[in-house]
Amino acid sequence: MKILLIDDEAKHCQQYKDCAEALLYPLELSTAFGLKQAVSLVEKCIYNIIILDLELNGSDGDGILFLTQLREMKLKKKPYIIVITKNPSYTTHNIARSMGADYLFMKSKPDYSPRLVFDFAFKCMKEPVLQNENEITLEAIITREIEKIGFTSSMGGKRYLIDAVITAIHLNKNNPSLKTEIYPVVARKHKKTDWNVERGIRNAIIKTWRITDIDTLLENYTSNTDYDTGFPTNKEMILFVSDKIKSEFAGCIA
Repeated sequence: MKILLIDDEAKHCQQYKDCAEALLYPLELSTAFGLKQAVSLVEKCIYNIIILDLELNGSDGDGILFLTQLREMKLKKKPYIIVITKNPSYTTHNIARSMGADYLFMKSKPDYSPRLVFDFAFKCMKEPVLQNENEITLEAIITREIEKIGFTSSMGGKRYLIDAVITAIHLNKNNPSLKTEIYPVVARKHKKTDWNVERGIRNAIIKTWRITDIDTLLENYTSNTDYDTGFPTNKEMILFVSDKIKSEFAGCIA
């Protein structure tokens, strides 16, 4: 697997190189410190993944400009674009996504590391042979997304929520029925009642909203909440996560 890292910080690039050398993954890592160098490398080589620093401070351009130029290049296959950034602006993140970024890692997050980025990249690029393997990859992506919101392993309903999101993605409907299409599937899998599944997810949502700081919630949950309670409903949460996965990870779950 060929990976291109575009980052103007030599120290950060070295961290990625050291990590790549320590991994058992079959990867070839190239680095570019600026826009012109990055474009030149992409023109000469087919990369599976591009890890792009959004700011590129002091360079001859920035990540948004690179994404613009990448769209204009007639590549046979678009590489999977992982953006890494310290910029907290939702507007900037949305621009990057609209320009072709597939996923975004915040450098300011406590768990951010080159290893985390590499692990995620390989999960996304892995070609599943069996449907079960595909679901394991999908489960890992969903787990990461809901944990960013604040759901923890100690919450009994977290497992139900993950399976509910998987079911919603497989249904591929704009407005699936929880009572007839999602809860029964999850309940059968866990040998529980539909009521157990509904209450488990509900309790997990309530607990998450009570223990997670407001900034984290606002950053990672951008959909509706119930007007009376201040919490998302089960359906709002399930559809928010499933829609986000389908829009941002289409290349991973196809």
